[in-house]
Amino acid sequence: MLIIHSSPQLMAINFESPFQQVLQQQRPLLRSFNKAKKWQLWLSERPMLKRSWVNIIGLDQQKVIHLTNLNNEHLISTIEKALKNKTCSYVVACINHLNDQDKQRIQQAASTSDTCLLLVQDDQPIQYH
Repeated sequence: MLIIHSSPQLMAINFESPFQQVLQQQRPLLRSFNKAKKWQLWLSERPMLKRSWVNIIGLDQQKVIHLTNLNNEHLISTIEKALKNKTCSYVVACINHLNDQDKQRIQQAASTSDTCLLLVQDDQPIQYH
């Protein structure tokens, strides 16, 4: 996270990834789920979850799973499976495009699950080094 001080009254925070923003903004919620004996699933097309962030927030690293390199089709089916299996406390998925059929699939799976689902959008272009 990059913190830029422009004045004592104004502070802008630039997050390195949408996942870092979720960790910061949903800290109390994620910590409450951390107490459960279930997995904490993070899904994305590209790597964007750093273990150092997980440590700073205080989540149990042994429960956090980050699956990457999932194209949109695999991402939707993985979300569905995670919700239907009920083995996760929550699922955070970084997804850019949801068509009506995908929305319907996710909504149907979520309606019968006790798993919390957070969908975040990644507006940042993919950068290769």
